[in-house]
Amino acid sequence: MRLTRRVLAAALTVLVAAGLAEPAAAHTGTTHAGTPHGVLLGLVLVGLAGLGLGVRAVRGGGRKLGALGVGAGTLFVVGGGIGLVEIQVTPEVAPAWSEWFTLLNVGVAVALALGSLVVVRWRWPGRPRYVALGGLLAAWTAYPAVMPNGGLTHPFGYLVVLSLPLVVVYVLWRDAGSRLRQALAGRAARVGAGLTLLAFTGFFAVSSGTLTLNPDTGVGLPDHAFVTVQGVASPLVYWPAVEFYTPSVPAAGYVSVGSLVLLTVLGGLVALNAGLVVRQWSQGESGSPRAMAGALASSGATACCCCAPAVYAVVGAAFGTAASPVYWAFLDPTSPVGGLFLSASVILLTGSAIRSAADTCRLPGADTGVDTAAAD
Repeated sequence: MRLTRRVLAAALTVLVAAGLAEPAAAHTGTTHAGTPHGVLLGLVLVGLAGLGLGVRAVRGGGRKLGALGVGAGTLFVVGGGIGLVEIQVTPEVAPAWSEWFTLLNVGVAVALALGSLVVVRWRWPGRPRYVALGGLLAAWTAYPAVMPNGGLTHPFGYLVVLSLPLVVVYVLWRDAGSRLRQALAGRAARVGAGLTLLAFTGFFAVSSGTLTLNPDTGVGLPDHAFVTVQGVASPLVYWPAVEFYTPSVPAAGYVSVGSLVLLTVLGGLVALNAGLVVRQWSQGESGSPRAMAGALASSGATACCCCAPAVYAVVGAAFGTAASPVYWAFLDPTSPVGGLFLSASVILLTGSAIRSAADTCRLPGADTGVDTAAAD
């Protein structure tokens, strides 16, 4: 039962799909393709129930039935979540308390940096790379609030964003490189990771605003398809991007260097954890709390928590315009909420992958002598 609750919690966070990319354009309607807001929220709830039942079936030995439940539940959650993101309503006036965002942002960043130093000194004194990761995430969090004019063109912003995937890869390579290669050697694990990355990419594109299937229309907007190159100010700085618009589909969006960096980090970590779960299940460890909670529920889907549109869409579906404080808390670039979610996501996902890889290699039939790195 505890495992099921964790899986349901993890599935719910799938609605909060990834990235600090440019938020999706909000709309004033309450339907998507004629579908009421409440129906879309209902689809999400049905999907969560399907995910929970699928996991219970796997734990009971019914792997085929469980896979069907998990697959169908994921489709319902992703489909309903995309619809909710596409029809959210934008509050027009920021609340007065948003003036405190800058101070809060700096405080959160300092606490994150100092906390990383203290925890690593106490728990992993021989791994200064963890301090580097914590400091980098603290810099990401504080950057929009402390830099002049948001630092949209400052070289330091590019350095922070491009350093994140390098530091994450380095940490994984040093602490679990051989174990991860061994754990993901099986076909089932690779297929599971690939399908997860595909689903994550689709929802990331919609929730982060890089793709919309409900583009705004009105006076002054083009009525013909186009593809153009422009700059997009997210994450942190301006990035070259290819923008497209196809009114006949309808669809609009862009692909930027920055959005690809976020997708690589978050999507890669989520897919990595999912692949480890599949490997553990395939080795008969579906009933182990570490097999699921350690690799997916407690951290895997947490990476989906770093973007606001899906959170606001779900809350808005339930509470209407009363949910506007949630909108500003997430989407204001000086708010610390986005940086906190990104930091928690990266830290939990990376730690989960290291622990889960070690657990997988200790299972019966696994060669435990491959990797010499400790996985505390």
